Amino acid sequence: MAKFRDLDEFFDDSLPLPIGGKTYRVPPPDADTGLLCQRLMTAGIAAANGKEVDAAQLDDAGEVDLYQRVLGAAYDEMRADKVSWPRLKHAGVTAFLWIAGDEEAAAKFWDAGPESEAPKAEAATSTPSRGSTSGTSLTRPTKATGKRSAGKTS
Repeated sequence: MAKFRDLDEFFDDSLPLPIGGKTYRVPPPDADTGLLCQRLMTAGIAAANGKEVDAAQLDDAGEVDLYQRVLGAAYDEMRADKVSWPRLKHAGVTAFLWIAGDEEAAAKFWDAGPESEAPKAEAATSTPSRGSTSGTSLTRPTKATGKRSAGKTS
């Protein structure tokens, strides 16, 4: 029988975002937040491809609520540290892409900087969902080294 190592020894399911010399750690989303992000991404892709969607539009309050949900405790920490709105918003969109897509999509957006625009629908459609069980290989940073290690979903 196979013996499995403790997942905490090598699996880090948080997202570290460095801002102003400090690294904020975005915790993994709860299931409801993850599902919400998946639905929003799917609706956004459909709309970008010219399909009619029946998704609720986010107003300004809804946008802030989404950032609070995707950033978790890091949101409050950023507010307490007086992180500017453009930086907090960039972190929020990055966390959204991490949840709805994957770490690679989030990193591309993050590294594009504040002048970046929302990712194109074509890019989003090629990004597998974090919850995908299609048998594709995934890479995740290890807790001990921070390096990416290959894994396989089942």
